Amino acid sequence: MRMKAVSSLVPGELLAQPVFGKSGQILLQKHVELTSSYIRKLENYGHTYVFIEDPRTEDIEVSDALSQELQAEVLIKIERTFKKIQKSFEDPTYTRDIRLGDTFQELFGLLFDHVLKNQVVLTHLTSLYTSDNFLYSHCMNVSLYAGAIAVGNGYSESRVKELGVGAMLHDIGKLAIDKSILDKPGRLTDEERTLVEQHCQIGYDLLIQQPSIHSLSAHCALQHHERMNGKGYPRRLKGMEIHEFGRIMAVADVYDALTSNRVYRKAFLPHEAVEMLYAGSGVDFDPEFIRLFVKHVNVYPPGVPVVLNGIFEGVVVRNNPQNLLRPVVRILRESGRDVEPYDIDLSVCLHMVISNVIQSTVS
Repeated sequence: MRMKAVSSLVPGELLAQPVFGKSGQILLQKHVELTSSYIRKLENYGHTYVFIEDPRTEDIEVSDALSQELQAEVLIKIERTFKKIQKSFEDPTYTRDIRLGDTFQELFGLLFDHVLKNQVVLTHLTSLYTSDNFLYSHCMNVSLYAGAIAVGNGYSESRVKELGVGAMLHDIGKLAIDKSILDKPGRLTDEERTLVEQHCQIGYDLLIQQPSIHSLSAHCALQHHERMNGKGYPRRLKGMEIHEFGRIMAVADVYDALTSNRVYRKAFLPHEAVEMLYAGSGVDFDPEFIRLFVKHVNVYPPGVPVVLNGIFEGVVVRNNPQNLLRPVVRILRESGRDVEPYDIDLSVCLHMVISNVIQSTVS
C-alpha cells in the first residue's frame, strides 16, 4: 500500500485501509473501489490523504499504531472540552466546571497505551483533516512528539504522562484570543503580537487552578515558547532556567507547527523542519532534545511517496534504525516515466536525497 493525496485520487483505485469520519464513523470500507462520488465525499469530509492498494508496493507495511479510530476519539474529546473552555472565556456568566485533569489524563493515557508504551520509534503524524481543526490535532500531535522524546530520555511512565497531559493542554490559552488574529495571513501588528504572546500565561493561570493538573504540566503551557538564548516569551528565560518540560515542548511544538498546513503558509517537509530545528540547536532549542526527537520520531514512515534528487519518484519501503532520515525507497518513476520498480537504500547511496514529498505525481 502507499499514501496518496485525496486531491490526486482517480476512480477505480482501491482503498488499502478503511476511512473514518471525524466522529469515528466508517466512511468507506477497506478494499472499496473509489468512484467520483466517493472521492468528493472524502474531500467534503476534509480528508487530505488515504492509503491505496498498489501491486508495486503490496509488501510495504504501514504502521497503524495511531489508528484513525483513535485519532477521531481523541480529537472529538479535545474539541468538546476546548469549546467549553472557549465559551467560559467568551461568557463570564458561563460556569466553568470542567475537570481538565481527569479528561486529559484519560486521553493521554489512551495515546500512551496504544502508541508510546511499546513503540521504540514514533511515526511522523500526518493530519487526517484540514486546517479547520488545527488546534485540536496540534495539541494531540505535540503530546505524542513530546512523549516520544520523554520515553527516549528514560522518563518513568508517570513523568511521561505529566508531560503528555501538559503538552495536550499547552495551547489552551489561545482559546481566549480572537481566532481571526491567530489565523491572520499577514504580519501581526505589535499590539496583536503582544496579545498572542499572552496565551502562555493565560493557559498557565487556568491549568494551575485545576486540582488534578500537576504544576509541571501547567508549565508546559507557560514555557513552550521560551528559547535557550533568552529571546522567547513570556518570561525571557535562558538555558537551564527553562524546565526540561519547556525545552522538550519547544522542539515538539515547533516541529508540528512547521509540518502543518496553515492559512498563511504551506507545510514544510519533515526533513526541512528537522533542518530548522538543527539550525536553532543551542540557540533556540536544547541540542539533546533535538537528538532524541530525530532518533525517536520517524519523519518518513513506510508508504509515504517521495522524490529523490528532483527526478526519481517512489515510496518509502522501510526505515534504517540508525538514521531515520535515510530510508529505503522503492523507485516507480524516473523523469516522469514509469520504470520497473527497484529499491534504493539512502543510507548507502549518499548522493541521493529526498527533495520532496509527492502530492500527486506517482500514478
